[in-house]
Amino acid sequence: MAKPILSLPIFSFFVLFSLLYSGGSLMMANGQKTWCIANPLSSDSVLGANIEYVCSQLDCRLIQPNGPCFEPDTLMHHASSVMNLYYQSNGRHLANCDFRDSGLVSLTDPSYGNCTFQSGGALAEQEPTGNWCVAKPGKSDDQLQQNINFACNQVDCSPTHSGGACFNPTTLINHASYAMNLYYQTTGKKKSSCDFRETGLLVSNDPSKLSHFI
Repeated sequence: MAKPILSLPIFSFFVLFSLLYSGGSLMMANGQKTWCIANPLSSDSVLGANIEYVCSQLDCRLIQPNGPCFEPDTLMHHASSVMNLYYQSNGRHLANCDFRDSGLVSLTDPSYGNCTFQSGGALAEQEPTGNWCVAKPGKSDDQLQQNINFACNQVDCSPTHSGGACFNPTTLINHASYAMNLYYQTTGKKKSSCDFRETGLLVSNDPSKLSHFI
């Protein structure tokens, strides 16, 4: 893999990523269930810190070996599972899914297989209006790559290439989320445009606003 180019101006990175990750004005329906997931832009150190924080306060056996949410054994998936647990246990306030901008409020159920992401209902605060599309934690690398291939055949994914503003972090879930969101935004922000065979999630807060990238 080519060595990442990290000299892009931070302002250019933020402007480009925000524009391509821009949300629409679709309102959540009253009583819309919500979940909390990890931001695909989050680093492993941030995800690990989130897991440690939540599991110091709550029972995290669901992500332990033989637990229903242990597989896939990735920090992104484990962090999403326990961050949602924390968000639900504390009343579903926006602040309960902030995690220093590394959490996203999902409007789509992230559950899969035997791993159930519980939801007690809607956000406690006034419901936000913006919508973005990201890849579902827990999906395989093959599924993420298929989504990248499909979306990038129709939209410009060059910012995720080496030296591009959205190349880092160099993970499939980040690159897939970028491509899936760009496809979603350019096809009219229809719910079906973020389905990707049930591997996409609609989220209500901007994935580009991750504090260590601003």
